[in-house]
Amino acid sequence: MHDNRNSHEESHGGLGYFFLLVFMLLILAGAAGLFYGSLTKEKPKDLSDTTVESFDLSEESKTAHHTIDLILMRKRENWQLRDTERRKHKDMLETSKADLVWTDREVAVGVPVTTELQGASLWVQERLRDTDVKIINDEKSKWHGMPSWRLELGIAVKSGKDSERIFTTDTIYFFHHGNMTNRDRDIPDIPSSADSKDEQTEKEQNEASR
Repeated sequence: MHDNRNSHEESHGGLGYFFLLVFMLLILAGAAGLFYGSLTKEKPKDLSDTTVESFDLSEESKTAHHTIDLILMRKRENWQLRDTERRKHKDMLETSKADLVWTDREVAVGVPVTTELQGASLWVQERLRDTDVKIINDEKSKWHGMPSWRLELGIAVKSGKDSERIFTTDTIYFFHHGNMTNRDRDIPDIPSSADSKDEQTEKEQNEASR
């Protein structure tokens, strides 16, 4: 009788271990599925893939917007930030005729009158160096008729084995805000030679357009 009870307990214990093992294997399998699923989801898009009918770069665009916002918000006590326009772009790839969607926006940044506009742009660029946001162009510009500095930023998407395509997602206009008088201590001074070079370039452009 004693042997039968031990045998029953051993059998019950064996089943318990078996079900526990099966349960653990199911958990591991599920975790592996999620892991490989995430790898598939995060796989970079390749615009040269002719089997894809459409490429949606909305999430990549939002990531760029968010990255830039985090940097601009560091200066929220000295700068006035305004997201002035956001729109969805639609295009078609010439090679595969695949639809292409991404978002872009304009951001107006008012800085103190004592802060150099190009210096503000350089400050942002420096903090974007270690991110996936690409610096496309920066130049002297106008914003609502006022002198400004224009910084164009975007994302890079793979387009073939050794090439990529750049899409503009953010255009920032730095302009002087008259109600802000404190100079940003960490904004670099631009050498006067750079200013004179910009003035000379602008003068040459004006003469060429006449």
